[in-house]
Amino acid sequence: MRRILITLSGARASVLDQCPTERGKFEGIGGAVLTTSTLATISMWFALSSAIGVHPVAAMPLALLWGLAILSLDRWLVATIPSSGGRRWKLALPRVAMAVLLGFVISTPLVLQIFRAEIDAQIVEIKQRRADDFALDQKRGAIGADVARDRQAVAGLQQVIASQGDVPLDPASDVRIRALTQQRDDQRKQMQSQYQQWQCQLYGGPQCPRKGDGPLAAASEAAYRNAKKRVDDLNGQIEDRKRELTATGDAARRTRLEQAQADLPAARQRLTADERRQADLQRSFDAQNGNTHGLLIRLQALDEVSGKDVVLNGARILLFLLFLLIECLPVAVKLLQKTSNYDQILALEARKELQQAKKKIVPVPGNLFGGESGGSVHDIWGERQREQEEWRPARPSGPGRETGSSGGEGGIQGAPEWGSGPGGPPAGTRPEASGDGTPPSSEHEAIRNALDTRVTRTVDSSDRSDGQPLYTDDDDF
Repeated sequence: MRRILITLSGARASVLDQCPTERGKFEGIGGAVLTTSTLATISMWFALSSAIGVHPVAAMPLALLWGLAILSLDRWLVATIPSSGGRRWKLALPRVAMAVLLGFVISTPLVLQIFRAEIDAQIVEIKQRRADDFALDQKRGAIGADVARDRQAVAGLQQVIASQGDVPLDPASDVRIRALTQQRDDQRKQMQSQYQQWQCQLYGGPQCPRKGDGPLAAASEAAYRNAKKRVDDLNGQIEDRKRELTATGDAARRTRLEQAQADLPAARQRLTADERRQADLQRSFDAQNGNTHGLLIRLQALDEVSGKDVVLNGARILLFLLFLLIECLPVAVKLLQKTSNYDQILALEARKELQQAKKKIVPVPGNLFGGESGGSVHDIWGERQREQEEWRPARPSGPGRETGSSGGEGGIQGAPEWGSGPGGPPAGTRPEASGDGTPPSSEHEAIRNALDTRVTRTVDSSDRSDGQPLYTDDDDF
């Protein structure tokens, strides 16, 4: 279990083996990471099963995946926060912000689950309030007004039929009067528009650059008077219909009875259609209002119920901050720690890895005579000796030739040197001919002159490896 906690903390086991006293600290960090992932799993399970309505068994795999994701994020946050340096807090600030955001997301379902009873009761009140508002809108809205008017018309027609025409019809519920009234209102709007146009032609305006009693004004006046005449005609028809509905003579009673019997089926059809529309809207609202039990309405209920009770609101805030602190605990613990032995050893290991990488790879130079680059890398020490011995011309054997140590600073151990015996050039000079006595070619001479273009310098014995000069950390390759 300890090794699992150390792995969760993001620590390197090989480095931690060199400082066993640091194990407890990283086990604690790993425990904090495990705690946050466990809370994240529980929180997601509550959110899926309670707020969204997913079956508890089906919600478990999704909750576990969420917990693993939070575990990976927390482990990355802890592992990437620098342990020292002047820019430590500046680099850690985005990670802290991410941890706080995750804390908000994870802690909210837990708080909702703790106050579940109070939230459920408040949800019932919210749904009832919505139903009352909808019913009021149904009565005051357009559909409600149509239903009320149709019911009144049907009731009036039934009274006329029951009284054999003695009961006068209500003009407000008469279909013909309503149609004539609608036509009159439309014609009145047109009449007012024609009147404004006429006045504009007479006295000027934005749309009438030329004012005066001319042909345009006369045409507008004629249109206005025609519209006014139609309005007056419609008003006369409406008054005639009202007198017909309220007349008391035998002929009027028979006319009302026949008219009521003819209008009743159409009035009932209109009432049925309007009531069906109203019922459809009611069913749609009831289905939507009854199935509303998601996360948003629970948050609304929590806000309303906590706003009514100060104690409940304080408890809610404290619990929220507690879960938020737990979620941010791994990052907080890492930021509060000072530079330890583990951090110093880790820095040395990183420096060592960098040095080894510099020693192992170096770009291969291209063709010395204008060709393209090789485009690969070689081992700097093994390949360097092999290339130099291949480029160096063969030396004749014989008396006076000897093999010794390097011939000078920066030489290669084991390379043959020219002796001072007979048959060879003086020590420290280059041969002028190959082993078979033929003069060297210009290509070999160019290779010898361009044997090694890298710049080396004398270093202490502590920076040497097997007699070979090493490059220090600040050397550029």
